[in-house]
Amino acid sequence: MHKGIVQIRVVSQEPYLESFGRYADTFEVVSTDMPHNPEEITFALLWHPDADFFDRYPNVKLVASTAAGVDNILACPSLRDDVIVCRNRDPEQASIMSTFALWHIIGHQRNFERYRQQQLRHEWIRHPMRAPADISVGILGMGFMGEKLANDCYALGYDVAGWRKSDTPLGNPDIRVFSGTEQFDAFLERTEVLICVLPLTDETWGILNRDTFAKMKSGGYLIHIGRGHHLVPADLFEALASGQLAGASLDVFAPEPLPVDNEIWDHPKIFVTPHDASDVRPSAAVDNIVNEVERLAAGKPPANQVLKDIGY
Repeated sequence: MHKGIVQIRVVSQEPYLESFGRYADTFEVVSTDMPHNPEEITFALLWHPDADFFDRYPNVKLVASTAAGVDNILACPSLRDDVIVCRNRDPEQASIMSTFALWHIIGHQRNFERYRQQQLRHEWIRHPMRAPADISVGILGMGFMGEKLANDCYALGYDVAGWRKSDTPLGNPDIRVFSGTEQFDAFLERTEVLICVLPLTDETWGILNRDTFAKMKSGGYLIHIGRGHHLVPADLFEALASGQLAGASLDVFAPEPLPVDNEIWDHPKIFVTPHDASDVRPSAAVDNIVNEVERLAAGKPPANQVLKDIGY
């Protein structure tokens, strides 16, 4: 019997515990507030674990995040070197996030926010129309989520490219991939709509800054669905004020929830959503960690292991 534990902040843990019921013959899972013996726990499904979590569970060998991001687990002070950390990969979650980004790309392409403002003023003014091929989309981060988004943009005819740290090609050879710091500027210079789906690491902290925006095509648009600390808000305000950026969609913030008195709320060129670009399916997160635990028990490497030294 595999014995595990669930500790999930912000959202209810109940759907995750219920999803483990499908594996009741071989998995016994509790939450931290249920009776259990900490020394019997060997795996955990986590989202923002307590700072001393791994001190309390000395025999945990594998943990997985409920979502694609794992920065909240890697930042846990008690995380041990011997604990395997895995991300959650859910194709449906990737599709949900992709449609969120596509909605904003199309809105920028077709002037929908401008038309909405004209409607409020009862103005009948048509603006020049552009085809998808006229819009250069650049995706920061070409992991599981980024590649799905790139393929969807390509299917709709957008001029899409990606940037990643390594030079690993995509499955679709027609989508250009820029890599490394030496190709970052060239990537930005061809980009009008910039989408951030990067993991949060020391290298990506504050990457959405004044220099990044200045190198993009003038009148561009930012879609930020990565992590709050990627963005330097003051630099975004400056880029919006100058017209270097025509607008921005922000779904992630630092901190969250976004404080009620934060000036982002009232900025006329910023579209705010409450970290809602995609959602986690509890059943998929449970299937993911069950698969990882079974692979480890069979002597196989985890399918979605994170390299702690690089953060993804």
